Amino acid sequence: MAPDNRDLQFPWKTFETLKSTGSIVFRAAVASGALILPLLLVLASPFLNAFSSTPLSIPFLQIPQSLSQDGPLFDKPAHTPQTLFQEIESSPSQPLQTASNRSPNQKSASTQAKISILVDISRHRLFVKEGDHILHEAIASTGRGNILADPRNPERTWTFETPKGTFSIESKLEKPVWIRPDWAFIEQGDPVPGKMVDRLKPGMLGHYALGFGNGYFIHGALYLNLLGQDVTHGCIQLHPQDLQFVFKTVPLGTPLTII
Repeated sequence: MAPDNRDLQFPWKTFETLKSTGSIVFRAAVASGALILPLLLVLASPFLNAFSSTPLSIPFLQIPQSLSQDGPLFDKPAHTPQTLFQEIESSPSQPLQTASNRSPNQKSASTQAKISILVDISRHRLFVKEGDHILHEAIASTGRGNILADPRNPERTWTFETPKGTFSIESKLEKPVWIRPDWAFIEQGDPVPGKMVDRLKPGMLGHYALGFGNGYFIHGALYLNLLGQDVTHGCIQLHPQDLQFVFKTVPLGTPLTII
């Protein structure tokens, strides 16, 4: 028996009906959404305004202070090449100070206010004192007192004498490296180098150096047979054993009197 044409048309008509109905429902949903969305935006606007007034924080995008241009990572160096060169020019004897040769555990003289140093140039003696009591006496070499003129500029001169007055220990260095000033080369008749590396001279100042300002230091004697004489360029030189005692005994800020 052949199938009735109406039986074949039923599924197709059913599909057409569902398609038409779905289209109507879809258009109704879109129309409803178009009407409801503005209403939702009006109702939600106070919350959106409050949220927008709060800054957005994204931790993994924030630059730490240590990496910013104003932070410690970009701090300017304590000495630029130009200012360091000027210090060398004006210093009678300038050791190289680094983090590795500064004395560890340096204490301020405020913890040992009675400790002091007295240098008597005429007697070539250095005294470490605690109040009026002498803890240590050492033979010292001091400035020779001569004047050196710069042949490139006769108006520029250096006087190699140990300054008199009241000072204080400003720095303590271990294994100091001497940065030779211009006069160190002129005195030997050598050309003045332009590179910093050519000025460095390790082993010239002994194992320790104690600075008391303007490039002057208490340091070790290079020639022990010249101790007790006016042979230095202004610094105070000691025997290595005496120097070690002074270095280990006096803290930073210790008053120094030179007469």
